Amino acid sequence: MMVRSLGIATAPIVTPTIRPMNDRLDPAQLRTVDVDGIPTRLYEAGEGEPLVLIHGGYFGSLYSLDCWSLNLDALATSFRVVAFDRLGQGHTGNPGAPGEYTFDRVLGHALALLDGLELGRFHLVGHSIGALVAAEVALARPQAIRTLVVVDTNTLAPDDARFPRGAFYRELESRIPPGPPTRESVRMEPDEQSFSKDHVTDDFVARLLEIALTPSFVEATAARERDRSDPVWVPTLEAARAHALSAIDAGGFAFPALVVWGANDVSAPLPLGQALFDRVAAATGEAELHVLARAGHYCFREHPEAFERLLAGFCAGRP
Repeated sequence: MMVRSLGIATAPIVTPTIRPMNDRLDPAQLRTVDVDGIPTRLYEAGEGEPLVLIHGGYFGSLYSLDCWSLNLDALATSFRVVAFDRLGQGHTGNPGAPGEYTFDRVLGHALALLDGLELGRFHLVGHSIGALVAAEVALARPQAIRTLVVVDTNTLAPDDARFPRGAFYRELESRIPPGPPTRESVRMEPDEQSFSKDHVTDDFVARLLEIALTPSFVEATAARERDRSDPVWVPTLEAARAHALSAIDAGGFAFPALVVWGANDVSAPLPLGQALFDRVAAATGEAELHVLARAGHYCFREHPEAFERLLAGFCAGRP
C-alpha cells in the first residue's frame, strides 16, 4: 500500500488549539547505562509496545534525545518509549580514539544498546542522520522491527544536485560567533530550521547550552574539525547511505514504513522526502508519506500533536 498525504492547506489557515508546552525532561525517567564501556544517557517511560526514538546530528552537534522532549510524555501514554543519546552526542560518552569517530561505531553502539535492552519487537523512529541510523538498525535486525518511521532526512534521501547535503550546516557554521557557546549561539540552528520558533523554548535552549559546555562536547567538536582535513566520519557515512539505499532498492523493508516531512524544511527540502518515499514505496509492501504544513526540520516539535497522532495511527495494531 502506498499513500501520499501532503497535508498542505489550501483553505484559509486557522491556528489550531494546542496543548500547553511542557519542555522539561522528567529526571525520574533518565538514567545512564554502560554500553561496551561507553556511559550512555537513556530515557525510558510508559507501557505498551516499545517505541524507539533516534535523534539526528553527528559528532560535535547539539542534537540529543532532548530534541524529543515535547513528544515524550504524550507518546508514553501509548507506548513504552525509549530514547537515547547517540555515541559522541548529548550526555553519552565519545569513542575512545580519533579513528573511531565513524558511522560504524555509532551504529554498533546503537545496536549494542538496543540488543541489551531486550525490547522484543519494537517501532523505530529516526530523525535526520538518525533516520540513516534507524534504517541500518532495521536492516540489521529486521526480525525486531514492527514499523520504521523516518523523519526529515537529507542523509538517507537520494542525491539531488539542487540540494547538496551539508550546505545548510556549513553556511550556518560560518555565521556562528567565535568563542565559548552562549544561549544565542546554541539556538541558531533550531531557530533557522523552523517555520515557527515557538518550540525553541527557554528550557530547550538551556539544555542545549548545558551540553555545549561539557568536556565531551568540546572533545567531539575537535574531532569534527579534524575530520575536515583527515576524513573519517564522512566516508563511513557515505558508505552506510549507499548500503541502505541499495538494500531499499533491492527488496525494500519487510515491515511498514512511514516517511514524515516538514513542508518548509530548509536543510532537507521536501522534494528529497518525496524522492525517498518513491524509493521506499517501490519495493516495500506498505509505505506512507505524510507532510506537515508550516513546519521545518523539527516538524515533530513544531506540530507535536499532529506528529504523535501520525505515530499512534501508523503503529496501532501491528502484529
